[in-house]
Amino acid sequence: MEKKIKKAGVIGAGVMGATIAAQLANVGIETILLDIVPPKFTDDDKKKGLTEESKAFRNKLSQNGLNTSLKSKPASFYVPQNASLITVGNLEDNLGRLGEVDLIIEVVVELLKIKKIVYEKIETILKAGTIVTSNTSGIPARDLCEGRSEDFRKHFAITHFFNPPRYMKLLEIVPGPDTLPEVVELLAETCEKIIGKGIVYAKDTPNFVANRIGVYGMLHGIKTMEDMGLTVEAVDKLTGPVIGHPKSASFRTADLVGLDTLIHVADNVYDGAPDDEKREMFTAPDFIKQMIEKNLLGEKTRQGFYKKSKDSEGKKVILSLDYKTLEYTPQEKVKFASLEAAKNAPGKGEKIKTLYYADDPAGQFTFRTLTETLIYSANRIPEIADDIVNVDNAMKWGFAWKMGPFEVWDAIGLGKSVAKMKDAGYEIPRSVSEMLDSGKESFYKKEAGVSYYYDFESKDYREVPVKPGIILLPSLKDREKTVAGNTGATLIDIGDGVACLEFHAKMNSIGEDIIRMTTQAADIVTKDFQGLVIANHADNFSVGANLAMVLFTAQEEEWDDLDWSVKALQDSLMKLKYLDKPVVAAPAGMALGGGCEFCLASDRVRYAAETYMGLVEAGVGVLPAGGGCKEIFLRNTDHLFEVPRGGLYPKQIEFMPFVARAFETIAMAKVATSGPEAVKLGYLKDTDKMTVNRDYLIQDAKNTVLAMIMEGYTPRRPRDDIRVPGENTFAMIKLGLWTMHEQNFITDHDMTVSTKIAYVLCGGNVLENTVVSEQYLLDLEREAFLSLCGDPNTQARMQHMLTTGKPLRN
Repeated sequence: MEKKIKKAGVIGAGVMGATIAAQLANVGIETILLDIVPPKFTDDDKKKGLTEESKAFRNKLSQNGLNTSLKSKPASFYVPQNASLITVGNLEDNLGRLGEVDLIIEVVVELLKIKKIVYEKIETILKAGTIVTSNTSGIPARDLCEGRSEDFRKHFAITHFFNPPRYMKLLEIVPGPDTLPEVVELLAETCEKIIGKGIVYAKDTPNFVANRIGVYGMLHGIKTMEDMGLTVEAVDKLTGPVIGHPKSASFRTADLVGLDTLIHVADNVYDGAPDDEKREMFTAPDFIKQMIEKNLLGEKTRQGFYKKSKDSEGKKVILSLDYKTLEYTPQEKVKFASLEAAKNAPGKGEKIKTLYYADDPAGQFTFRTLTETLIYSANRIPEIADDIVNVDNAMKWGFAWKMGPFEVWDAIGLGKSVAKMKDAGYEIPRSVSEMLDSGKESFYKKEAGVSYYYDFESKDYREVPVKPGIILLPSLKDREKTVAGNTGATLIDIGDGVACLEFHAKMNSIGEDIIRMTTQAADIVTKDFQGLVIANHADNFSVGANLAMVLFTAQEEEWDDLDWSVKALQDSLMKLKYLDKPVVAAPAGMALGGGCEFCLASDRVRYAAETYMGLVEAGVGVLPAGGGCKEIFLRNTDHLFEVPRGGLYPKQIEFMPFVARAFETIAMAKVATSGPEAVKLGYLKDTDKMTVNRDYLIQDAKNTVLAMIMEGYTPRRPRDDIRVPGENTFAMIKLGLWTMHEQNFITDHDMTVSTKIAYVLCGGNVLENTVVSEQYLLDLEREAFLSLCGDPNTQARMQHMLTTGKPLRN
């Protein structure tokens, strides 16, 4: 469609409204955030010198919403500066501003009467063709647009964001009875490509897709817990990461959402779906009703299924609720043989299968709850969605499940699980029985690199839709596009003369395999390709060096081996930096330590919005030794030596402020919490560009390579003209460190590590403006890294990180 959404309005500045506005601003959409005028003028308002006519009073609710979103954790904005794209106002004074926008998102209280009043107001100023959507979590679209004008109804739909909108991928689009197809198309295109959402097309039924299935599963889990006499903490151990669900599992999720909200969503189904065969499951158990009466609602009241407290020694503890007495007690250790076996099983599917077929209480609980969820999901098609793909995506994107219900069913074995269900007396959905009777034994299958799903309506397999602009590396490998590979990385032909270097080690930590494959990939690309992308589909681009390998080698005092490993990493990254073909890194998730250094060595970076980048080596007592110190120094100081046309180098250079910035970035192990923040910290350049929806990241990176080729790519040349600040700047940094140490802001070991970092950044004990090469700085990095690895304090930090996943403060 030619029409684009450039400006938006959000009505309702509560948590969801303000954070939806924040995400719109994050992607460059100018947004007007409106709420009602406060109903009461308070004494606090009067003390601030306000009157009932003051803008500050009349816009208070929308301004408070914006302020709250600026302080939210996790952050709602990529960078705080994005809030400048949001204008606050109120529905009385600023209603007319909505006549300027292309899209209005209503996010007011979940009451049909209130929403209709809002629509009546905005329709008085609405320009023809403006799209209006509601963020309702369950009110039918047909009820929302009833009584509105024809133009309103044609341009109305539900866009159901999940909380928090920046991080949760799911957006359910529900058209009304009269919504134009092109309106749905524009919403889907904008929300997917620009705002970064994963689109699920839902039917106009209570709670749509994700909440319908997710809340059913949660409520059935509560009933099963009561039947089996399990504890709250036991259920959370069985419904968390071990089955591919978030760490918050069942009851921590309920506390985060709010028990009142959870029951409100359940009531929507009970009232709106009288023919649901499991309707009675959507009534709250008695103890839940008592919790609501006692205001035990979760995080919002600081007590729900869990409560933060202190023990007799004053240490912080988290108590769990005994739902039989509604008293809080210390959490019990959860031990089940099948749970331990599942934790040790390889892969998410095997973990779930291990629990599902076990006979102990953990296995019985998993069998009962998972069976109910699978059967319920199958029975909802085509009621809530047309196919299993939309249902699976809804649960993965909206509830952060690693696998959707039909993917799980395949993982545990469709035929085998159905036989077990029948033996236990469950009624199998007719659609599933027909599928098995026809000889089809899985919901999904792959043939020649193409994925197919079973379609209940046609009773046959259909190709899983893949939109143009999405590159799937596993599919390319299935189609024999692998060029070379080993256990740590693979080089794949992604078409048009571009190759992709994919990491696939555990956490994509950088070890010998990845380093060797990087060097080999560079040689192959030079000979056979036009350019290289470095990308993967893992949760994290790379978490950095293989810390266990580094620690083991240091403890064994195999210094030559460690020196060789670091030199090999340096050489491979220098080879990438000076490759005669363009190299574009495409990070997403964590790009830490060596992962960050891969990006620093690339010509360009096409980064996902949710990229968390940093040089974190100081946290384990070492420094970046793959060129990280060198690159951050150059990015902070190169501009000092830019020569004006016809001019000369400046006679006097003030290094200190710029070296200090580089030093703070590395010594404080600063990590960007978004791609745009990584630009601000200097890990990325202004010329590096962002992709909001990660699905399109590899294609966008490939397009960047092709554009560089079209522009006429000129390889960079190794640097031997680097001017370093030398011993004077080094002395000033050491003085600052000594002062901090004397005031107990840093430890002895912090001072040791920081001094080494400063030494490298200053170019060692040389005179100011000494000219050195890149290799000189790399040698300083490697020497400092090795010396720190021999420090017992560094080894203790590494061991602590490996054991706990957290840095140790000496």
